[in-house]
Amino acid sequence: MLGGKFTTDSYIHGQNGWIDAHFLGTKPPISYCLALQTTTCEYRELVQSRAWDMSYELAPERELPLFDSAAKDPKTGHIVRLRSEPLLYPELENMTRLQWSKAQHRKIADSGDIQVFEKWTLQHDYHRGVGLHATIDVPFLTIEVINAFIDRFLMTETNFYDPTPHTYRYEQVSHWGLESNALIDPLEWDAALKRQASQDAKAVHDDATRTVGARGGLTRRLFSGMHAVAAFRSDVGQA
Repeated sequence: MLGGKFTTDSYIHGQNGWIDAHFLGTKPPISYCLALQTTTCEYRELVQSRAWDMSYELAPERELPLFDSAAKDPKTGHIVRLRSEPLLYPELENMTRLQWSKAQHRKIADSGDIQVFEKWTLQHDYHRGVGLHATIDVPFLTIEVINAFIDRFLMTETNFYDPTPHTYRYEQVSHWGLESNALIDPLEWDAALKRQASQDAKAVHDDATRTVGARGGLTRRLFSGMHAVAAFRSDVGQA
């Protein structure tokens, strides 16, 4: 339980725009499956969706369906998509659909036409637990911010909507690319850290290992790595 309130498979690095998490309600056995995002994250996604929709309004799809442009690889037996040149659309200034859509982000973001709101809604159609979709007005999702939201929600455990609109300029959104959180099961964190520490220690072993002799037979070997430092002491005698 991170901060004692929730669990998540998302890697929380301090600048997350969204996470998926799970936490307990105040009345067991009710639990919540949380999909949480910031207002800037929702704003970015709405801008990107608007640009993508505009591209289809100007240029209907002419790409071949996925499996129409695929064939069986004779070496592996897998179905693979055949390589082809990117399709340029005259209606989209001779750009690919993705290129044109990205080029519209600044114009759409700065127009002020898109607004987002702080809100959360309960979803009762989940197979397990109760779904909770939430957007909150914070710069990033940190452990402290997520815990504070959970405390705030658990005061009522009901839907919420703040009618105050939020809109942003293009420069106010720090990241316009895809935001994918690295996923790792919490039960695997310890093993992953140990593997990384072992790899780091091995890589720097020759440079970072030294032996120091002292009266009483003190021997110390230092292994320094990016994520772990192990110190081994033995044969420590009295002076």
